[in-house]
Amino acid sequence: MVSPTSKSEEKETPSPRNVYHIGGLQVRFPYQPYGTQLAFMSRVISTLDRSQRDGRCHALLESPTGTGKTLSLLCSALAWQQSYTSRFPKGNLARKRSIFIPDTQSPSSTEPSNVVEVEIPSRTPTIFYASRTHAQITQVIREYRKTAYRVPMAVLGARKRSCTNRRVQRKPYLNEICRSLIKDRMKPKCPEFIGTDEIVAHPSLQQNEVHDIEDLVKIGYTVRVDQVIRESNEKKLRNKLRGAIIIFDEAHNMEDIARESGSIDLGEETLFKLQSELQDIAVEVPQIYQPVCDVIDGLIRWIGSKKDSLAKRDPQHYFSSWTGDKALRELEESNITRKDFLKLSKRFNMAIETSEKLHHLSEISLSTLQELLTTLGYFFSRDGNHILDYELGLQRRFIKRGDEGDSSGKWTHTLSLWCMNPSVVFKAIVDLSSSIILTSGTLSPMDSFSSELGMQFGSCLEAPHVVDANQQVWAAGIFSGPNNQPLNASYKTNNEYPFQDALGISLEEICSIVPGGSLVFFPSYKLMEKLCTRWRQTGQWSRLCLEKDIFIEPSGGATGEFENVLKEYYDCIGGKKRLFGGRNRRAVDFKKGGGGGAFFAVCRGKVSEGLDFSDDNARAVIIVGIPFPNLRDVLVELKRSYNDTFKSSRNLLGGGEWYCQQAYRALNQAAGRCIRHRFDYGAIIFLDERYRQQRNRVSISKWLRQSIKLYDNFEESMQDLKSFFPSAKKHVDSKMLSYKEVIDLECVVQTEPETSVVINGSSAASPFSCSSGLTLERGGSASVNSHALKRRKFINSAANIIDLEKDNDQDMTTRKIEFGSDSSTETRARVQISCLLCRSPLGHPDNNGSSYLSCLVTRSSKKYLLSLLKETSRSEMPTSVSVIVTDCSLVDQRLCAEEGEEGVWCEQDGCVFNTIFCPFCSVPNTTCLGVQIMATDSSNVQFLSKMLFFSDHLNVMGDAAIKETLLEHKGD
Repeated sequence: MVSPTSKSEEKETPSPRNVYHIGGLQVRFPYQPYGTQLAFMSRVISTLDRSQRDGRCHALLESPTGTGKTLSLLCSALAWQQSYTSRFPKGNLARKRSIFIPDTQSPSSTEPSNVVEVEIPSRTPTIFYASRTHAQITQVIREYRKTAYRVPMAVLGARKRSCTNRRVQRKPYLNEICRSLIKDRMKPKCPEFIGTDEIVAHPSLQQNEVHDIEDLVKIGYTVRVDQVIRESNEKKLRNKLRGAIIIFDEAHNMEDIARESGSIDLGEETLFKLQSELQDIAVEVPQIYQPVCDVIDGLIRWIGSKKDSLAKRDPQHYFSSWTGDKALRELEESNITRKDFLKLSKRFNMAIETSEKLHHLSEISLSTLQELLTTLGYFFSRDGNHILDYELGLQRRFIKRGDEGDSSGKWTHTLSLWCMNPSVVFKAIVDLSSSIILTSGTLSPMDSFSSELGMQFGSCLEAPHVVDANQQVWAAGIFSGPNNQPLNASYKTNNEYPFQDALGISLEEICSIVPGGSLVFFPSYKLMEKLCTRWRQTGQWSRLCLEKDIFIEPSGGATGEFENVLKEYYDCIGGKKRLFGGRNRRAVDFKKGGGGGAFFAVCRGKVSEGLDFSDDNARAVIIVGIPFPNLRDVLVELKRSYNDTFKSSRNLLGGGEWYCQQAYRALNQAAGRCIRHRFDYGAIIFLDERYRQQRNRVSISKWLRQSIKLYDNFEESMQDLKSFFPSAKKHVDSKMLSYKEVIDLECVVQTEPETSVVINGSSAASPFSCSSGLTLERGGSASVNSHALKRRKFINSAANIIDLEKDNDQDMTTRKIEFGSDSSTETRARVQISCLLCRSPLGHPDNNGSSYLSCLVTRSSKKYLLSLLKETSRSEMPTSVSVIVTDCSLVDQRLCAEEGEEGVWCEQDGCVFNTIFCPFCSVPNTTCLGVQIMATDSSNVQFLSKMLFFSDHLNVMGDAAIKETLLEHKGD
């Protein structure tokens, strides 16, 4: 959430070098923008301008992954917001609001005399930037810090992402634990919550504004303040949304999200738990909780009366549904009526507010009540006009026990109230805001957004990619496998063994060619499991494993289970050998082909949504079949039927057309995992003969669709694939060499007298062109105040940061920096480094964060480093550790010590260390990356201003030599 810029922040004069005139505005952009970015920013600005002229304007903007979409969004939107007062001094004059004034005199009057229009007071619109996951929000903040704009802002997130109580932050049921620890607000048991009352009462927080985290820190408290921000802003959120600009990033699933937000599924066990808690508390506070308890009792009775008369779908699944007036009559049996809903909603709100203050109900029960009230609110909204947009359903399923071969289990019952029309939910946001921008790397096909969300888009864009699609992407539709066996993964043929065997052989051939990692997407978990079972029976699985290590996305597994598999895959691509066996696991490496790994996943699964598989992590994306939703799924059936029924009256796509668009949107999302930045390259392969038909390719993303080659002959396609990878690598290498922001670690120094650095009272020659001196008292404290150890800066950065492409002048000498390592296995290279845990790039933002930086891969026996490694790994103290050494100026500066920050002096090592943690991981100070050398004695001056990263704590992307060195270090 971004508020208007304060006056003090408007004083900065933009540098002409980074200012671009776009859509009549001066936009400050940190880099030379691509043409795609200019077009994107122009659309954002024109949309926002129209929203002020016409009262409202929305945009649907697709820009492929790797084109700098987030940075473009932020810079254009913030530039527009900053210039709002001068360009629109009277605000949005076209925007008026209808206000309903209750009329108790004539309730039967047909004239809406009690509705008046008022002008909304002029104010600079607030910007709300929403994304799907916390990791994506972290990425947004990282991009925001690259911009020249600084505005008051707040980040809203869940407890599990913002809790700083290390004793509970990683425990299950965190919400329950948190609520119990702060139950007594006067004497909270959570040490992180102490002092929040003083924060809330502070005069600087009494204004009705969003507060920057830094402003809150200045008050003098180090306590986490997300909860305070959340509580203070939720009540004001609706007012803030009036006339606001709302940006939904990663909005390809917006239709599904809106429908789910207006729907609810209530399992019988959840209702029983809620009923039990309400009955207990209703004895003590009957006036508040008894009416709510009566409703829950009624729902449980209704399930009991209907569960034996449901329609049979199969022997283990029964289902019936009701809509319109029929649904109303069924709800009336549970004491939920249209006539009394307003009164009932007040009772619900009173119970919810009371429980939030006094913690009468558990977190799960309270959440269930809130969800039920929200769904019923949409159902009865607009005087019941939306009852036909809902399906009231009751399911009875037999759930087997987890043990394989055990046929025992139990029957479960689930009550559902499903929203079929996402505009029911989304229209409330549309009516409040002045502009909504939906954007993603994969919005195509776009046809359904307008009809499903009930809004008109004044601007639509399908932007091109920044890569050369003909040189860096090999897109192919392959229609048959070896021996000309047709590949068709439709439900009619996917059970046939010839298809399953041909697909297995095809994947084996592809994996033998593709270097690094491959992502293989299947339409469903069911088909993936069926194919894997067949391949294990025929021996095809073993042949696949000879080409690549195979990883499988867990079906419905816990987040931790998926993250473990994902980490193993990343480790495999990074060169770590996979462990097999039980207690005495051993590392094996038996691959003979392309090497690396293959990740088997499903479209719409976690692998296909928002994860970064750049470079070797996904040199190929292979899509098996077309990911149509399950036709037998109850919700899919009801949605198709709903769209067919209301196609004309509500201007919807027909059920069949809607069904197809869901498939291709999931396909495009999976295909987008491959090309992640301008220097990336890879193959995107569609394995199915149905792609031969034009109608099955027309909905593929525009940037990719035009490059797809069609192959009837499998052998011919494999020959072209073989020639693609060396050609693409050569093209990208030459492209990178011509990129002007290449920086090398080797310093070029003048042969004239070198600058001295004062250490412990004596003068020592420094191999760096460095102007600032340093005095370090050995007899002092174990820590050194870093205000005396300010970051070293070269006298002339242009003379000291040298591009290796240049011929060195005869008056200059290139001098290698010796790091005093304890191993002969050293390698100098350019690499990309990122955090092993969160995958965030660690390079300097000026080099686009993920660009290559120069480093030395070596081993170190520094005692401080070894003690850190022992502390983080809890293993025996090693004798040396593999490190990646680079200059502080080449990495993201958030890794470096801040001015005034203290370091730790280690006399044995002769260095002042600052331990560095990943600033991008969701839980702070958990991922120790290594150390920064803040100061040294004369014998260690070569380490000055260097970063020493633990190589095992990084994801390192580089050439074969760097991987070989890292593997040698692991074997030592």
